[in-house]
Amino acid sequence: MNDIVWLTMRRLRTPLIVLIMVFFVSTCILVLVPGQDLDGNTVHMTFLEASYFLAILATTIGLGEVPYPFTDLQRMVVFLLTFPNVVAWLYSIGAILLLFSDAEFKRMLERSRFGRRVEWISDNFHLVDLFRPHRLRRRVGQPFYLLCGFGSAGELLALGMLNRGLLVVAIDQDQQLIYRRRLDDRFAGVPMLAGPSSDLDNLKLAGLCKESCQGVIAATGKDQSNLTVAITTRLLRQDLPVFARAHDPRTAKNLASFIDEDHVVDPYALFASRLELAFTSPVRYQVQDWLLSVPGTRLRDPLNPPNGLWVICGKGRFGSRVLDALERSGQVCRVIDVHPERVEGLEGAVLGRGTEADTLLEAGIQDAVGVVAGTGDDIDNLSIALTALELNDKLFVVARQEHPHNEELFDQLFTACRAHLVARPSLIVARRILALATTPLLKTFLEHLVSAKDAFAERARGRLERALVDTSTQSLWAPSVWVTNIEGEDAVGFRAADEEGVTLRLDHLLHNTRTGEDEDLRCVCLMHQRGSQRTFLPEPGQDLREGDELLFAGRGSARREITRALRDPVLLLDYATPQRIPRTSIGRWLAKR
Repeated sequence: MNDIVWLTMRRLRTPLIVLIMVFFVSTCILVLVPGQDLDGNTVHMTFLEASYFLAILATTIGLGEVPYPFTDLQRMVVFLLTFPNVVAWLYSIGAILLLFSDAEFKRMLERSRFGRRVEWISDNFHLVDLFRPHRLRRRVGQPFYLLCGFGSAGELLALGMLNRGLLVVAIDQDQQLIYRRRLDDRFAGVPMLAGPSSDLDNLKLAGLCKESCQGVIAATGKDQSNLTVAITTRLLRQDLPVFARAHDPRTAKNLASFIDEDHVVDPYALFASRLELAFTSPVRYQVQDWLLSVPGTRLRDPLNPPNGLWVICGKGRFGSRVLDALERSGQVCRVIDVHPERVEGLEGAVLGRGTEADTLLEAGIQDAVGVVAGTGDDIDNLSIALTALELNDKLFVVARQEHPHNEELFDQLFTACRAHLVARPSLIVARRILALATTPLLKTFLEHLVSAKDAFAERARGRLERALVDTSTQSLWAPSVWVTNIEGEDAVGFRAADEEGVTLRLDHLLHNTRTGEDEDLRCVCLMHQRGSQRTFLPEPGQDLREGDELLFAGRGSARREITRALRDPVLLLDYATPQRIPRTSIGRWLAKR
């Protein structure tokens, strides 16, 4: 606000001085010029009368001559004073209009409005939590995540956070992008600031130092900006979790040296590791893919990449990681790249782009089982995939997509031309960070899944299939994944059962307690955690206690039913005991006696 006042006074200083001087001099002249009253006596205007007349004169209101009709001398003086007063008023009004249309002034107004929204959210959430209705507490009273970078990955992250009931404060350097996001109804409640996210003042204005800031997400497209945000956060808020996107291996190592290594998200490395998992264990890859998919989307069929010769077009940041993953999986690889230094020393490597049939044939595309279109240009990747399929229609195609506006083209490639995998860095980053930030137990489960035997993955897949299948179409839809902490408000049912001496089990919680039929909820308990003790895929007979943490995957309706049962003192107890349980505590006390 001080910056706005300072800028306003600096821009309007000269017009205001001119207006005041002209008005003051004109008022003095009118007071000095003699006039006549109705009886012909000589009179002089007072300062109030002169000021009043000049105001209605300069503003063109024109209510007449005051306090008496003017003499010829007064009219001549007024005639001469009209021009400088009107010019001074027009000059001042024009300066005000120019100020409001000034880009710097607009930027300051936006920063001031943005700062007020963040201040209100961060400083009043405790007050709102205590004294305002529950509906408003959900909208305003929750902690927020600071999102640096509101591009394609930031958009997916913000939507994921909002769908999970979390607030987001966003910063992005692209002013036009911020304008487009403000026009999107989905982000109507998201405070947004246009400016470099690596700027310390912007981070402080966005609430980095506020108590209600629960985490920082550095998801810009520039590694240096993400590194700056991470370092700034670590210096100012050492207790705050930081999730950073990195494309260059050196940046990833740098970030991992001072933040949690799991919080450094390299989309190309993640894609390569998952591709390697698809070779070593397709069932583990499938379960992992199901749990990381966007809720509500249709799940893909099992992925079985073939073993044999693979042609990799483009050995940059993406291609080099895929090459390493394929070689670790025991595949034979041949590289096509336009840069001579990248193909030097590689057996069977071809110098070229891979968009031409000649280079693909030279690399042995006709004998290959798969092709990786991994250049930095989306159109080149589409051309590589189409040309390779023309030469060998049995290829397993892996394509890289960099720009979100080409998503429809890659979707057509995926459906019509049998592309099996499309690497979308923005989607990979968003899914990974959402899993880490909102469901931390999911990371633990996925790590166990990757290291476990296929029998464990088969058991997990069987349970998920039974919970996620649509009985009408026999299709599988991506689950919602959530963590339930049995404590506080979500432990009312457990405390009531403990008072009655009843031990609740997992199967009690997985039953639809609001129906009289024997109906299980459409969800799977993936993990049970009690202190440092963890049980993966617990059996229905697992006993539960207050303080336990449960990781679920399933329908959103199941999550609502579980929450309702945990917060009701009767629903779980009524199902877990053979007799009918009274609804009130007094009724239960009398029933016991």
